Amino acid sequence: MLFKYCFKHCKLNVLNCRIMSVFTQKLNPILGESGWESQDEHYDFHQEIARSSFADMLHDTERNQKYYEAIKLAINKMHSLGRPAKVLDIGTGTGLLSMMAVKCGADSVIACESFSPIADCAKKVVALNGFGDRIRIINKQSVDLTVGEGGDLVEKANILVSEVFDTELIGEGAIITFNHARLKLLEDDCIVVPSSALVYAQVVETQWAQNWNGFKDLYSNDGELLVQAPLDIKNCPGSSAVHDIQLSQLPPSSFKTLVAPHLVARFDWDQTSSYTYLGDTHVIPVKAISDGIAQVVFMWWELIMDTKGEVILSCAPYWAHPLRKSNTNLTNLSIPWRDHWMQALYYLPKCKSVRRDQDLSLVACRDQFSWWFYLESHAETQNNFAMPHCECGLHTSHSRTKIGMMNDNIRNKKYLSVLEKFVNADSVVLFVSDGFYLGLAAAKLGAKKVFYLKDNYFSTSLLEKCIKANNITNCEILQNCDSLKPKNVNFVMGQPHFFTSILPWDGLFFSYMLQKLRGSLSDNCVIAPKSVSIKGLIVQFHDLQKIRLPLGLVEEFNMKPFDELILSSSSKCDDKVEAQPLWEYPCIAQSAVKEFVNLNLETLTDAKTYDSSVKFQVEGDSNYNGVALWTDWDLDGTSKNVITTGPIISPEVGQWIQWDMHTRQGVHFLKQDKKKTITSQFHFNAQ
Repeated sequence: MLFKYCFKHCKLNVLNCRIMSVFTQKLNPILGESGWESQDEHYDFHQEIARSSFADMLHDTERNQKYYEAIKLAINKMHSLGRPAKVLDIGTGTGLLSMMAVKCGADSVIACESFSPIADCAKKVVALNGFGDRIRIINKQSVDLTVGEGGDLVEKANILVSEVFDTELIGEGAIITFNHARLKLLEDDCIVVPSSALVYAQVVETQWAQNWNGFKDLYSNDGELLVQAPLDIKNCPGSSAVHDIQLSQLPPSSFKTLVAPHLVARFDWDQTSSYTYLGDTHVIPVKAISDGIAQVVFMWWELIMDTKGEVILSCAPYWAHPLRKSNTNLTNLSIPWRDHWMQALYYLPKCKSVRRDQDLSLVACRDQFSWWFYLESHAETQNNFAMPHCECGLHTSHSRTKIGMMNDNIRNKKYLSVLEKFVNADSVVLFVSDGFYLGLAAAKLGAKKVFYLKDNYFSTSLLEKCIKANNITNCEILQNCDSLKPKNVNFVMGQPHFFTSILPWDGLFFSYMLQKLRGSLSDNCVIAPKSVSIKGLIVQFHDLQKIRLPLGLVEEFNMKPFDELILSSSSKCDDKVEAQPLWEYPCIAQSAVKEFVNLNLETLTDAKTYDSSVKFQVEGDSNYNGVALWTDWDLDGTSKNVITTGPIISPEVGQWIQWDMHTRQGVHFLKQDKKKTITSQFHFNAQ
């Protein structure tokens, strides 16, 4: 088994004129530069296909089976009324639901799919399974379908089957789709699968999640205030953008429920009168069950698949899942897994102190595509519940993960430890990282001068606010390296994290910048971090592998054309290593940790290339399906001040791994070949 990852400096190639190709611009995050690469002439097509994310949805067995059951019930009901079952499948994808309808006895099936490559693939899948003459697939959006003589539908359908949902339920245009279909494409007494959708919300206190939504004041180990967040950041309502995560993977100790889960909205898809088309506000009377500070709303939804309300498809986290009624021992690994529908976090525009048994109003607001929430006292329910927008710049400048990293106490203590160790009255300090506001502590620790290399406009604007809010007078933001005096800087520090960073080792841009700064660094300049170690281990993912696994058979339908299309496109445009937040995707260690390479950041570019070969020994008869990769950044050469982007506790073979929650790890999926030894090769072109 061979795994290989290369860092490449992109360059323009001359092509044989007989081969049609296209040039694509690709960012090299380590050099901070863009280059041109020659790609297959259908590269854009293949990229769209590889990113379509249909596969993990079709691996969702519960989803497939409950749609199948509901379709059968709908068709049987139509037949029991003496009516033909005329099925319309909107957003057919591979044609799976349409084939289910035929198998269940539908008299006619028309399916539409707006994404042309998938529409063509659906025709092949349908034909392979023997339904080519029973299912008509139209490459259109449903709102463009016509009804009548010579139209796409000769007559209106009486059964609608559709799956156009996302984590927010309505983010992919479900309201528009169902509303148009009900008014224009369906008979009055139709059946819709799913029949209804229920939206639930739970209010919690959770400093862990709140850390992803603000900027905390920074204190020294002695309690001295070092960096104060500007008032406009503290008072900012934040962004209404959904934060979708695998909520079941949250440690139970990381939040306290203040308002138990409540039904906040219902959509009956066969009745347009059940919801407001453009938007709505629902005020739900609730009672607090605990004292605390209301900070975050957890949201999820359920689909009622049939008209009797007996077939339920739930996206609830494990502690609120319907299956828990029959199994109180349900765990985070016991409920059906899905990555296409997760749960949502919404940050309250203003945190609110609540008391146990206090009567409150939970306000659920939406437009056609998104949600936002307020928690108010009853007397305040006449407020204008406008969609919150970031007013401070923090939420538009940085990702949730980056904000969480900025507020991570474990990281910050290590950075401060190094600053306190090296900063003195003679220190001329340079920070090379994007959004490293903690560095302002160097000024409070007595540094002679503090420099920041300018990054993007928004981050620089925030840095200027922080400098002003903390009355710092010896800090300067530089436009470029040329502004520094020769041999002037005696301390350089980085997180290192940059706006271009995706994979853990993309922070090596820090080393590239060091080389550009060499003339400005004193002979005894302290560099932090000093080195980086790239590490990995063999793992068995509980579910994550499903996002790349071929489908084979789905409910006995052959998906071979789809598998071939996805695999072909993925091989043309996907990197061998992808970034994933592994704290959300449980996995078990199946080998010991191995180090690929340890790089001295001061002398990194002195060598042209770095090559290594690592052999992982798979323990016992263990199953495995991937390699997890990360970096450890050694700030000062001590084991005490190492910033890891990997496991926060040393992994043990056969045990679940606890991952850093503020970064993404690198993942390479493996075929499960039952080999005892897996060889990985590492190649890094430092030039």
